[in-house]
Amino acid sequence: MENSMITELAAKIEEEIKKQYKSIRQFSIASGIPQTTIVSAVKNGVGGTAYETVVKICSLLHIELINYDTHLVMTNDVIDMVNMFNALDEKGEHAVMAFMAMEFERCSGSIDYISRAVEQSNELAERKISEQKSQNPYEMINILNNQQRNENR
Repeated sequence: MENSMITELAAKIEEEIKKQYKSIRQFSIASGIPQTTIVSAVKNGVGGTAYETVVKICSLLHIELINYDTHLVMTNDVIDMVNMFNALDEKGEHAVMAFMAMEFERCSGSIDYISRAVEQSNELAERKISEQKSQNPYEMINILNNQQRNENR
């Protein structure tokens, strides 16, 4: 973590502890986290605190962990979505990526977002075909046929 982010997060933690628990001691008792650990995180920044402890503190205080470089908000919904995505097979990953590409184009105000999403889907399919040789020749035929149908639209 960058120094300014560490300082900013530590300040937010201190602010929320005072607001929600009135004191670090009360938060320590409620959370089960040693008071010395919390004091150190608040005074010296969270950089020297174990990641799991920082996550627990933030969760208990309802502080969302944010990557300020990419403006990615890591809410519980986002974490659940990533976990679900990681459990998908290749076809599921491809479907999700194609849908997300189409939704991104739509939300970005693209007038022709459907055809652009189809193009992106075809590019993803081509990449998958080149990355992997299928053991099932019928599966390859289905992929190629679907690709051709999409091009004819």
